[in-house]
Amino acid sequence: MKNYYTTLSEEILSVAKSGKDTIALRRQLFYIRKVKLEKSLNTDDLKKTFWINIYNAFYLINLTEAKQGKEIFNLKRIKIARAVFSLNDIEHGILRKYKFKIGFGYITNPFYSHFIKTLAVSKVDYRIHFALRSICLEKKTIDYFDYEEIDKQLTIVTKDFIHLETEFDNESKIIRASDFLLSYLRDFGGKNSVKQLLETIFERDLKEYKLRFKT
Repeated sequence: MKNYYTTLSEEILSVAKSGKDTIALRRQLFYIRKVKLEKSLNTDDLKKTFWINIYNAFYLINLTEAKQGKEIFNLKRIKIARAVFSLNDIEHGILRKYKFKIGFGYITNPFYSHFIKTLAVSKVDYRIHFALRSICLEKKTIDYFDYEEIDKQLTIVTKDFIHLETEFDNESKIIRASDFLLSYLRDFGGKNSVKQLLETIFERDLKEYKLRFKT
């Protein structure tokens, strides 16, 4: 049976992508009861599905309705369950389990609200970083994230993003990976884990290669 909240998140993302009016759907989000949201999003897969869709939807909404640039990530204009969130609250508070944006993922932020801590995932899944940034890719392979397919979809967007954003210098034996892998290095398990991830995705031995991050 479909989860009402993840279905609502799918719908608002689809409408936002089409450029149509999302006001009615946003009203539904605002009037959700906190207790019901907490009880219905009771697994990490449900939480990831709902919040990734909401993040991507409001990224698009903010682009059309608010200031451009980095400010859109700090704007408190995502109204859910009578609480107000920013994109950063969703990414770093909920999906990264209340971490500071800075600090490479090693530092927990104790100042997030009790509500955000209640909604947060129990374990950080490094693939969420690719899912949140996939909204910016020109060729999108996934329209929205579905609870029943979330694990497979996260693997797909991770592979797609890494294939597009990773460069190899075979002469100098250097790999250049996207800079956000460095920014959230702890989420990926450290530098060696990033290199192992690249080896798995590209299906090649990279032991002789040095890992560098784009600036």
